[in-house]
Amino acid sequence: MIKTIFFDIGGVLIDIHPERTYQYLSDSADVEVSMVKESFPWDAHDQYERGIMNNEDWFITYKESLPQPCCLKRSDFWNAWKLLLGEEKNTVNILEALNKQYSIWLLSNTNPKHIQDEIEKRYLFPSLVNGAVYSFDVGVRKPEKEIYEIAMQRANANPQECLFIDDLLENIQAAKQIGIEGVHFISSEQLKQELVHLGIINEY
Repeated sequence: MIKTIFFDIGGVLIDIHPERTYQYLSDSADVEVSMVKESFPWDAHDQYERGIMNNEDWFITYKESLPQPCCLKRSDFWNAWKLLLGEEKNTVNILEALNKQYSIWLLSNTNPKHIQDEIEKRYLFPSLVNGAVYSFDVGVRKPEKEIYEIAMQRANANPQECLFIDDLLENIQAAKQIGIEGVHFISSEQLKQELVHLGIINEY
């Protein structure tokens, strides 16, 4: 029986708009959008989401990854980073309905700037959950086994009693490998149908 439900954030509870971030950085630094995309420092981003790199280091690393000399201002960079986060999705309504019967948690690969300066201030869903497990807090990222184990420990839950909802299939597959039920999120309507099929909600 499912007792605890974990939700991913980006792509599930809120829309993500990387193209807006890339365009803003392009305009601010006077660099072609294609070059901004190609220059994205993925290894550093991984460290940032693990809590190894702080906000200032992330800005400096990103700026240094762009063609030099680079005129990108710190304020413009963070404005661009903010634009990555869009509106809440209809999925939040599903979460709100579920929190009356289930323990609801967030499980996200994310960074301190987005959580502390944006998500906790701009959106409804953080106030509707029992807790959250963020990669930058725990030092591991999905789809690594350890982050799911930490999530279950913090939620005081067994894998057979957990459901995980994420828009990336590899993250769902990793959760299933340790016994957690998973739903690969495509749309809120599809999620409702999946939840009916699992017996978690009665109708859609």
